[in-house]
Amino acid sequence: MRQALARKAAPRTRISRAMSYPAPVKGWNERDSLADMRPDHAIVLNNFFPKASYCEIRGGNSSHATGTTGNIKTLAVHNGMSGTNKMFAYTDSGIYDVTSAGAVGASVLSRTNGKHQWTMFGDGTSNWLIAVNGMDKPAYYDGSTWTAVDGATSPALTGLTTTSIISLFEFKGRLIFLEKDSLSFWYLAAGAAGGALTKFDMSGVAKKGGYLMAGATWTFDGGSGPDDRAVFVTSEGEVIIYAGTNPSSSTSWALTGVFDLGKPLGRRCMQKVAGDLVVITENGAYPLSSALQSAIVDNRIALTNIIEKAFTSAARSYGSQWGWEAIVYPAQSAMIFNIPIAEDGTHQQYVMNTITKAWCRFTDWNAETFAVFNGQLYFSRGTAVYKAWSGTSDTGNNIIAYGKTAFSYFKDMGSEKRFSMFRPVLSANGSLSFLTDIDVDFGDTEIAGEATYTAISGGQWDVSNWDEAYWAAGMEVLKEWTSPDEDVGRCAAGKIKIATNSLIVQWLSCDWIYETGGQL
Repeated sequence: MRQALARKAAPRTRISRAMSYPAPVKGWNERDSLADMRPDHAIVLNNFFPKASYCEIRGGNSSHATGTTGNIKTLAVHNGMSGTNKMFAYTDSGIYDVTSAGAVGASVLSRTNGKHQWTMFGDGTSNWLIAVNGMDKPAYYDGSTWTAVDGATSPALTGLTTTSIISLFEFKGRLIFLEKDSLSFWYLAAGAAGGALTKFDMSGVAKKGGYLMAGATWTFDGGSGPDDRAVFVTSEGEVIIYAGTNPSSSTSWALTGVFDLGKPLGRRCMQKVAGDLVVITENGAYPLSSALQSAIVDNRIALTNIIEKAFTSAARSYGSQWGWEAIVYPAQSAMIFNIPIAEDGTHQQYVMNTITKAWCRFTDWNAETFAVFNGQLYFSRGTAVYKAWSGTSDTGNNIIAYGKTAFSYFKDMGSEKRFSMFRPVLSANGSLSFLTDIDVDFGDTEIAGEATYTAISGGQWDVSNWDEAYWAAGMEVLKEWTSPDEDVGRCAAGKIKIATNSLIVQWLSCDWIYETGGQL
């Protein structure tokens, strides 16, 4: 009996495919596994700020005020009743007026410690800037005169040694002061900037002990009103909440809850965001409106949930460092969390888009503290103040932006692929050079080479020759294919590094060309 010959299989033909994904507009992701991350997320997003439809290289910084004696630890803003606003820098030597650009003048008030907490308070006659640090007498400024306040000054604070006041806030027209190393707060009469202080002891409420770290007003509806709450955070992570108007009256002051949220990071651990209050803890940054809805704190409701591993790692490593704080910068729809890796040294910022809730990381500013003054962001570094998120360079130096997309299987997990071409689609207002590469199968390698940039000298109107000089352009879309060094794997992530000191650059999308092989 004859047996039929087996037919030899034809060789599999490689098929070239193209795929496009958006830029990582959903931001930096330090929570999800590399194999299960959405393509519009990023494994790394440094100095790219994610907006709704693209990622843009952050603004730069420029020198604003210089020459304080001692490093600046606090920036505070006084908003005058006449509309004239001023900004002040606090050091271990004194307080300096840094409203105007240039070299600062003499100290306006002597200090021995620059680490202050501050608030604005109006008593109907003056708008007061009040700052305290638990060592010096409270610094009061009414728009013209500085006063180190004690029991004999005008205004005066009596009933408590004023050098023991370490934090403060305004609640329903009443100043509340926190005593250092204590579970007591002290309060004034409503509408008064000075006078006799009355003590309110919370040691019977704070079951874990410790001391009061910070306090703030929690506004439910975005505006001041009768539903506002006074919130106190202890060093052991208990959040104590009171409702009412007068701590002296049992009928108009009531405890509404005590919650365990996690130990706070520093004295500046609370930040108002629209109608909510965010508390920065070792477990993440929590909006109270969501965090206190049950007896068990759910990490998924933290603003920092998607960067949880990075945030909690930083908290464990640098939680004892001075400089943890958050600030909202409305002009860029950004909330900035300052991460103090080393006091008077390296700092990073974890930055969230307040509209999309997408995250990124800023490097190279090394900002000690922030303030928003006349709608513009400022920070301090050493003995100088810098205007931030402004211009296209860091005091003339390149801004180096680096991004790495999520890994993608390109809708085919089983097939091996050879990635022949990769291109990030960019938009820029001038000629741009940049570096790209890819990682395959969850590899993590640095882009070979350094991102360098040399600005092209622009032409001058009525001086330079037409059709010879370089003229600044509007935003143009740049699409340049590159061949990656590593090109075979089942999944891949794209990388881009840009260095520029004069251009606005937006990352729009990523394009891929690859060939599929056999099933593995």
